[in-house]
Amino acid sequence: MKNRINIIFTAGRGPIECSLAVKGITEKFKKYLDAQKIGYEIASLKKGAISKSIETIMFEVKTDSDTLITPWLGTIQWICQSPVRKNTKRKNWYIKCDQIIVDDKNGFQSLDTVCQYYRASGPGGQHRNKVETAVRLIHKESGLIVTSSDGKSQHQNKKKAWDKLNSKITEIGSLNQRKQNLDRWNNQIEIERGSPIKVFVGERFQER
Repeated sequence: MKNRINIIFTAGRGPIECSLAVKGITEKFKKYLDAQKIGYEIASLKKGAISKSIETIMFEVKTDSDTLITPWLGTIQWICQSPVRKNTKRKNWYIKCDQIIVDDKNGFQSLDTVCQYYRASGPGGQHRNKVETAVRLIHKESGLIVTSSDGKSQHQNKKKAWDKLNSKITEIGSLNQRKQNLDRWNNQIEIERGSPIKVFVGERFQER
């Protein structure tokens, strides 16, 4: 099973040129993922103040080898005359790339959940109506309720109900984690300008 890793590119509190750098560099990052046959989706994105700029973007990357992402992690430099402020003398712009491992554990235990059995309604014969084969699970912390009554036995319905609950809890946890991760990077104040792990040059973002 492939690991899921959140990869975040951010301009931090840098000027608009840094947001342009995020846009251009993440386009290169997407091409890199495609070339490596690494699956991904954009989990979160905060646009910059002008067209074709991005303040923060988070990729959810699926890969068996974390080392394929390592060359991108750290400070990334873009060397270019500002496309939006022609009079500025500054030509060096910096963004940050970092990763956050996603925890795919359930996040809940059976003690957190109330399991109820009841008779399934609808067609299905005498056995279906007389035996409490249907299952209802109530997750106490979140208030989520899932049911299953399609199976022929209580065991089958219980398994289906747990699968449903696990999926819902995981989805909620993933959404909350994405929001927390994005908030964390939106509040970043400063990006180190030390030895960049990658350097791109010009408006075409040619890697040096």
